Amino acid sequence: MVMSTVKRLRHRLSPLMFAPVFAFVALISWGLSSPVGSSPDDEFHLASIWCGQENSRCAAGETPGERMVSPELLIDAVCYAYKPGVSAECQGEDFGSTPGQLIESDRGNFSALYPPVFYAAMSLLAGSNVETSVMLMRIANAALFVGLMTTTFLLLPQRRRLTLVWASVITAVPLGMFIIPSTNPSSWAILSAALLWISLLGYFESTGKRKVGLAVVALVAAVMGAGARADAALYAILAIALVMLITARRDAGYWIQAILPASLIAVAGLLYLTANQSAALTAGLPPVDGGIGLSPIGLIASNLLLVPSLWAGVFGSWNLGWLDTALPPTVWIATLGSFCAVAYVGIGSKVRRKTLALAIVLAALWLVPTVVLVRTNALVGSYVQPRYILPLMILLAGFALLQRRSTQDGSDTPLHLTSLQALVPVVALSVANSISLHTNIRRYVTGTDLSGVNLDTNHEWWWSIPTSPMFVWIVGSISFALLLFCLCSLLIRRREASTVMSANSATPDWTPDDLEIPTASLPGS
Repeated sequence: MVMSTVKRLRHRLSPLMFAPVFAFVALISWGLSSPVGSSPDDEFHLASIWCGQENSRCAAGETPGERMVSPELLIDAVCYAYKPGVSAECQGEDFGSTPGQLIESDRGNFSALYPPVFYAAMSLLAGSNVETSVMLMRIANAALFVGLMTTTFLLLPQRRRLTLVWASVITAVPLGMFIIPSTNPSSWAILSAALLWISLLGYFESTGKRKVGLAVVALVAAVMGAGARADAALYAILAIALVMLITARRDAGYWIQAILPASLIAVAGLLYLTANQSAALTAGLPPVDGGIGLSPIGLIASNLLLVPSLWAGVFGSWNLGWLDTALPPTVWIATLGSFCAVAYVGIGSKVRRKTLALAIVLAALWLVPTVVLVRTNALVGSYVQPRYILPLMILLAGFALLQRRSTQDGSDTPLHLTSLQALVPVVALSVANSISLHTNIRRYVTGTDLSGVNLDTNHEWWWSIPTSPMFVWIVGSISFALLLFCLCSLLIRRREASTVMSANSATPDWTPDDLEIPTASLPGS
């Protein structure tokens, strides 16, 4: 009786209970690490957000594709862009408090370049003070990510939860941590990539209220992704198609359930068509200087060889912000190494459907940027940025970590990591996150012309909040490390539990090409 009570208490006090709090604090720390306008093309996004509602910072222009916009959104907010030695002090002491004289501009989503959903949602938080409004938007996007991730985690069958969290974690540092709590539409594209495919997979595996809940999550993730970026709409369609590839069965019940993914494809397709951005994949982007003069074959070959640098850019080899915040090589070596190590363990599950899904995602990672760049007559290094392909990298990690199921007892092959093996990526990612966060704060509080560990010394810019840059860095670094240790503890306990179960049961009978979905759902899934 006493032992049973102790076990229940230990279960209720699981470190995972605190994981959402650590994740939220870590993301908010990144949200505080940079000023208004720090994400790429943020003057475009800020103008689009404020022009989503009637307010003193946006008015009608002479043509439908132009607006009268406050210079604080277009010019003052990004005064430090492309100038790494310039701190955010250039925004001025009164930045964000008064709209000033409006100027005419076409820098905004005034010609429906992007889908409308993200800007419409963020405009609800656009108020009279730019700094306060932007911070509320960053907090909201961090809360949306953590809240939906937590909801999905609780709804998913237990065997899928590690896939959800680790696919996101090993692709988060540093680019994902910077973009998620931002005013950039890529924030929602990342969220959609992390949630849509796994919630849809869980929908096919579950019954009852769990099934309904996961269907709702899949719908929300599809609308958020496709409603933020045209390429995210295509990625959503790809993710749905891959889940159907993996789960397909020859019974009528399956095809009734497939009405949901078919509907999600229709929703994503409609939102894709609302954006003029959708023409980029077929027609390319408008070149600035007429291209680079290579032959078609040479252009294709060069881009195919260079595209993997975009993959590494997700992990920190490319600069953050306006591509002017350089990170030490330690960051991308640690993060890319962790990604490769964990994904390599995951692909040990040799199932043809999973292998096919991985091959398709890898092909998309290679071909999508290549096609856009070739159509634009440009090389890797311009136009296409790592944040555009980060959703595909999350899909690659997710399908790599997907584990197959036994047809005899419904159990899965666990990730074969010892405690020490699991500790390595935890430490590597924690250190990489801390270095990246410190570097990002330093770039904006003083500019890169100053250095040193203490971020409070001689800082020129900071938010009007009662916490210092150094405090934010310390709290953010510790929170992310604690988050990873929570997830690591689940991984180790799950492996040990699976080992005990295997020792007490018959050897499972694996089928060669039957992946995660059984003919009928298991009770209690």
